[in-house]
Amino acid sequence: MKRLFAMATLALMSGLSGRGESHEPQVGEVPPPLGLETMLQAPPSTQASWASLKGKVVILEFWATWCGPCIAAIPHLNEMAALFKDQPVQFIAVTDEKDAVVAPFLKKKPMHAWVGLDTDRSMFKDYLISGIPHTVVVDREGKIAAITHPSSLTAQHLKDVLDGKKLALAQPGSGKGIRADQVPAEARPEPEPLFQVLIRPTEATTMSSGSNPGSLRISGASVSDVLAACYEVRAGRIFPNCPLPEGRLEFVIKTPSKQPGVVHDWLRRAVENTFGLTARQETREVDAFVLTAGTQPAEHLSPTVSTGGSSSSSSGGGSLNGVNQGIESIAASLEGFLGKPVVNETRLTNRYDFQLLWDETGAEDTKQGRIAAAVREQLGLELTPAMRPIEVLVVEAAKDQPK
Repeated sequence: MKRLFAMATLALMSGLSGRGESHEPQVGEVPPPLGLETMLQAPPSTQASWASLKGKVVILEFWATWCGPCIAAIPHLNEMAALFKDQPVQFIAVTDEKDAVVAPFLKKKPMHAWVGLDTDRSMFKDYLISGIPHTVVVDREGKIAAITHPSSLTAQHLKDVLDGKKLALAQPGSGKGIRADQVPAEARPEPEPLFQVLIRPTEATTMSSGSNPGSLRISGASVSDVLAACYEVRAGRIFPNCPLPEGRLEFVIKTPSKQPGVVHDWLRRAVENTFGLTARQETREVDAFVLTAGTQPAEHLSPTVSTGGSSSSSSGGGSLNGVNQGIESIAASLEGFLGKPVVNETRLTNRYDFQLLWDETGAEDTKQGRIAAAVREQLGLELTPAMRPIEVLVVEAAKDQPK
C-alpha cells in the first residue's frame, strides 16, 4: 500500500463554539448519526444508518471533488475496497456537494464506495470536520475504532478491526494530523486567518505539498526541500556551504495577497530567520536530464479530473503520484529521484493526473535507467542525459546570527 498522499494547504476553523455540549467524536464512542440526504452508488432504496450497518466495519471518508489530496487518496481507498469486497466492510464517501457536481466527477474518477451527499453539512458539523480528507473507522459493534487520514489506513488495520483488535492510528494533533484544503467560502462557518506563518516538526517521513493563490503548505520536508520551495529552485540544485539542520518539518503560509511570489517571499523570510541561513543564486553548467515528449502514447498521463484549483503530489517506495500537476512539476519530482537537474523541453501545457511506478530493489547505479524506462513506458516521455546551464542556489550560514 505504498500510497502517500499529499494534503492541501490550510486547516479550517471549526466555528462550532455555539454547539452546546457537542464535542469531537472520540475513539471508543458511538459515532454521530449518518445524516445523508442522498446515497449514490448504493443498492436501491438504501437508507444508511448505524442500525442497518451493525455487524460491518464502516469507513467514513469525508472528501470533496475540489480537494486535490482527497482525489489523490481515491486509488488507495479503492484498492482496499476491492480487497475487502467479500467481507463485512462498507466504504462510505461523504461530501457536502450536490449531485450535479458529484455525479459527473464519479464518471471520470470512479470511487468503490457508497457516496453520501451531506448537502446541509449536518454530518460535517456533527463530526466536527475541521479539514479534509478525514477518515473515521467504525467497528462491527458500532463504535469508533479510529480517526485518521486515508493514507494512514492500511489493509492490516481493517483486518485488525474485523478481528476486534484495537488500532493505533494517527489522530488530529498527533504529528501527522488531519490536514485540509480550502473549502469554498460558503461552506466555512467562520472566517479564516488573513495571515499565517507556521513552522513545526512533523512525524511525516515523506514530503507532500499543496497550494492555492495566497497559500502554501509543505509537510514532511527537510530544510533542503523547504529552501527549494522558498527560492523556487529544485532540491537537486541546492549547493550548501554549511551543515543544514536535520529532521522533517511542516510549513504553512497564508497571506491576503494573491500576487505571485508573495507566499514564497514570506516562506523565504521564515526559513532565513528560523535557521540562520542566507542564499544566493548563480548559473552553472551541469550534467542534467532533458525531458521531452516521446512518440509512444501515455498510459497513465491523462488530463486532470480535479474540479478545483488545488493540486497535490506524493512519492515513496518506487512510486510517484500526482493530481492536477503540470509537466514542470513532474520534472521537479523526477529530479529528486534522479539526483540531477531535469529540464522540461516537452512544450506540453496541460495539467495531468498520473501514477509512475518503478523497481526500487535494483542496484543504485541502474536506478536512473529504471526511472527513465518507467517514464517512457508509463508517461510517454523521454529522459535524455545532456549538459545544460542551470541556475543553482548556494546556501551559507548567516553572519551575526543569534546564538
